[in-house]
Amino acid sequence: MNHLRENIAHYMEMKQIKLYTHLLIAIAHELGIRGEQAYKFALKEKANFCKMLNGERNLKFEYIIPLEKIFGVPLARLVDEEAYKLPADKYNVPYDKGFRYYAYLDDPLLYKKCLDNRLCIEGNSILSNTDEFNKTFLDYLVEYNSINGVYYLYNEYGLKLKWSENVFVLTKNGNEISMRYRSSVEFARLVASAKDVKLFYDIYDTHHILSYSNNTVSYDSIFNDYDFIEIIMNDKDLFKQLFVSSNIERKINRLIKRKTGRESYSYDAINPIINKCLTHALLHVDKYKSQAIKILKFGIEYNKLIADSIDMNEWHIYNALGELYNEKLDRFYKPIVFISSKIGYIEDIELHDLAYELIKFNNPKRY
Repeated sequence: MNHLRENIAHYMEMKQIKLYTHLLIAIAHELGIRGEQAYKFALKEKANFCKMLNGERNLKFEYIIPLEKIFGVPLARLVDEEAYKLPADKYNVPYDKGFRYYAYLDDPLLYKKCLDNRLCIEGNSILSNTDEFNKTFLDYLVEYNSINGVYYLYNEYGLKLKWSENVFVLTKNGNEISMRYRSSVEFARLVASAKDVKLFYDIYDTHHILSYSNNTVSYDSIFNDYDFIEIIMNDKDLFKQLFVSSNIERKINRLIKRKTGRESYSYDAINPIINKCLTHALLHVDKYKSQAIKILKFGIEYNKLIADSIDMNEWHIYNALGELYNEKLDRFYKPIVFISSKIGYIEDIELHDLAYELIKFNNPKRY
């Protein structure tokens, strides 16, 4: 809200509104307050309104729609740093302005009771639409730190990242909406701020990567973004979840399916993103040494168990997830913890010794 004062002043001049008192009277009229009561409202609210313009208080949500109507511009334009430079158009307040309004209020009841009624035009959802600023509902959830809006999309639409295409998928009443979101890390930070491990890993289901035969993570995937990795590394509860196993049902490719008649097989696997976390930790020892130690110690014990259950000479690490692959069987197996080839000599003695122990259980043919 730092730029609200100059923007308000700009639009007041355009509308020939000279005093804040006059503006507050206009707001009162939009709120249904008339006559002498409108003047009393303006006098009562003037000091608070000045504090809102100075950034000392948040703008009252009940002022949003009145201000949009008075100035003929959406809320985003009133609070944006460069907005006052843009031409005003009193008709340029599209249907999608509800995104801004509801995200700003972030009221769970209003999402369910009111926003649901506004989300369809001629039977088509507008959740993936953009407004005149090329922003979607997700943009405004991030802008206003609207965590209740995240829960709304999660509970009502099953919000989930489709990692293979790097898009969010929302599903309701059999209809699927895909949203490619450019500020994915900022949205992940918002989700993590809820301190809800299940919410985070349901939306960002890293285990799900292992369910597909061709599971190479694309370069632009958020799972390759070290800002995303740091979200996990910096949250003790999200970090703990790296060591928790989950059952994976692995789909079989068509050729093997024809030979065996089976469509899939299953195994328990740790969170496959653990190896990306280890790589990042070893590249930034000054910041993440304790996390690196925890992963390495866990990996030593975990890899021993796997080495005792299979012949490691017949398997090799297939990809950056640490997934094992057997060429003879044309079959994948649970990922192990390993040292990436991106890591050079480790100078820290404690980490060096732990890494040496871990490498004993890594087949030389590795990623």
